[in-house]
Amino acid sequence: MRYCIWMLVVLLLQACGDSRSDKPNFIIFFVDDMGSQDVEPYGQTLIQTPNISQLAAEGMRWSHAYSSCPVCSPTRVAMLTGKNQARIGFTGHITNIDRHRYPDNSRIIPPDDYMFLPVEEVSLANALKPAGYTSINIGKWHVGGEGFMPEDHGFDYNIAGYSRGAPPSHFYPYENPAQKANPSIPTLSGGSPGEYLTDRLTDEAIAFIKEHKKEPFLVYLPYYAVHTPIEAPDELVEKYKPIVEGSVIDPVYAAMVESVDQNLGRIMQALDDFKLHRKTVLIFTSDNGAIRSLQGDRNIADLGPFREQKGHLYEGGIRVPLIIRWPGVVPAGVVSDHPTITYDIYATIMDIVGSDAKPGSPLDGRSLMADVRGDIIANPYPLYWYYPHYSPRGNKPGAAIRLGDYKLLEFYDPEMVELYNLAEDPGESYNLAGEMPRKRDELLNMLREWLSSTSPIMHTMNPDYEPKIK
Repeated sequence: MRYCIWMLVVLLLQACGDSRSDKPNFIIFFVDDMGSQDVEPYGQTLIQTPNISQLAAEGMRWSHAYSSCPVCSPTRVAMLTGKNQARIGFTGHITNIDRHRYPDNSRIIPPDDYMFLPVEEVSLANALKPAGYTSINIGKWHVGGEGFMPEDHGFDYNIAGYSRGAPPSHFYPYENPAQKANPSIPTLSGGSPGEYLTDRLTDEAIAFIKEHKKEPFLVYLPYYAVHTPIEAPDELVEKYKPIVEGSVIDPVYAAMVESVDQNLGRIMQALDDFKLHRKTVLIFTSDNGAIRSLQGDRNIADLGPFREQKGHLYEGGIRVPLIIRWPGVVPAGVVSDHPTITYDIYATIMDIVGSDAKPGSPLDGRSLMADVRGDIIANPYPLYWYYPHYSPRGNKPGAAIRLGDYKLLEFYDPEMVELYNLAEDPGESYNLAGEMPRKRDELLNMLREWLSSTSPIMHTMNPDYEPKIK
């Protein structure tokens, strides 16, 4: 009798399967400073990204995907927590100089907000841990130093993540003699001459996947590329010199983008080799728009048709690629026109994993599984930005809202409101604020009400400000 009961239990377990093994894996490619226009599925014709194109053909692409901030650290906070960074009080990026700097005679003083992600926030790693996931950060962290590192936020492993936002060099030994205060990446050991950082991070990711292929895992892979310093392997640079000649694209930058594509291909091949292809949700996106040029008027990327670049609330600063592949679940080759933003990714992962995951609250994002199912969204989903900082490239602190086809920007210095119809004017060249006062006021009120309800650390007025006499 006992034997029969035991056999029944075994058969039931075999029929149900191991619940841990049934859960999908997650790999998040979080590229640094890559605009949507840098890759072929979004219209790029000079830089070759065949693996990103394959990913789009095998998955779903969002044509109106946004980063939650025009600079890096706050967007990473949104990715890791599922919250708009304004709710957390982390609206500007961490630098090795005063992040809260402002020009002489500025109209506002930026908020004295956090320069770290509080450990009380429930990271992706912590949210997935109760569901049995093993997690690793491989690459750029940039949301805090000692006491606020990946391990402090629930990641089981950390490779190459630390407080800085860019490597001294993308080549081994990842040092720059001019940066004596922090000459290398302290959480990345080993290497060999000629090693390229993007390749090395991919090596680490493949090794982790191989070791943990029998259990559910989260690979958070925030590449340091394509952020400065603009460096790439010589053979790729030489390839692009004749290809991009006469364009505004830098050949070294083009080589960096293709290197990212090559390494995405390596991960995709590894998933095939380990028979994890159908069991892995692969997410590809970026933390903000591309940079148009460096000091000295060196052109880097082509941001057309969008206005401005990284550091701006205009489309060029916040439009990014977003592609999700999950064979058998996410339809292949489909494009969604529904606007989406960084923190939707956290909500999507929580939706996929279900009740076993333990996310923080409140979450600001929506699950993109609704788009995957083809659900009709009756009411437009508003997207919000609060960036009250004087970016080195933007220097226009403000806030913005997108609702449907319309986007409103409220700038604080100088004071102005701009309204654009993105369906007709993606380059934001024609301000409709004066012609459409009802739409302007509707969106402006929504934006200000959102700011009030979110309770960010707000900017303040500069008591020493003296208006310029025209």
